[in-house]
Amino acid sequence: MNEKLTNQLIGVTSGRNFRELGGYKTLSGKKIKMHKLLRTGNLADLSLLDLDFLKDYGVKTVVDFRSQAEVDKQPDRVPEGAKYEFNPVFSEDLTNSSKSITDLENQSKQDADFGFDHMLYAYEDMIESDSARKAYRSFFDELLANDKDNEALIFHCTAGKDRTGFGALLILTALGVPLQTIKKDYLLTNITTRDFIEGLVERERKQGKNENTLQSIRDIQSVRPEYIDHALKVLNDNYGSINNYLREVMKLSSADIMKLRQIYLED
Repeated sequence: MNEKLTNQLIGVTSGRNFRELGGYKTLSGKKIKMHKLLRTGNLADLSLLDLDFLKDYGVKTVVDFRSQAEVDKQPDRVPEGAKYEFNPVFSEDLTNSSKSITDLENQSKQDADFGFDHMLYAYEDMIESDSARKAYRSFFDELLANDKDNEALIFHCTAGKDRTGFGALLILTALGVPLQTIKKDYLLTNITTRDFIEGLVERERKQGKNENTLQSIRDIQSVRPEYIDHALKVLNDNYGSINNYLREVMKLSSADIMKLRQIYLED
């Protein structure tokens, strides 16, 4: 792993894709504060050691973007003293991150592009659906309330890559982080979860899954530049820019943006 990635990982060993957004530079040259903003996969499997680690890290708010069914199946383990906010982006998991391999096999057996096409659809829904818009606006409410020093907010979904990745795109843009940096952060998932994805694909290959299904597993369990580029194209085509989307759809005022930057950026 390169040094930059090592800096973003926070050392949680019983969860997937736990990353610090602190340290990223904005266009104005400021940095995001450490111990303020974390993105992760689900918290269902956290060990007592890692729960204590997150408590000591300052985690005071957990925002869960998963559906009710995902939460029922794998409820979060929340650090002591932290507030849990159930904030579903979809009424069901449109990213398919939590779908069974059997379901996926039935859908993808005849179509190698099923997983890829489905992910593009899921990203469109994150931008346009009422449930997603409500969830991401509530996310900003939590971000704006996280204004005490050294208190961190975690936001996550099942794999910590799509619903979480779009949330990161929104908040990092609001903070003035360059798009190039946002894309690099988005793609870090492929490095942090490479062993998991390769192990899953190999296991399913041995179970006799065909190449179409294996490709769909890769496309659904990983992130691709095409996914975030598709989201950005929809944002630009339908709203003029991501900043317009933040203003018009997320209803963030100039004062909100200033407050976010005051909370999350170093002086």
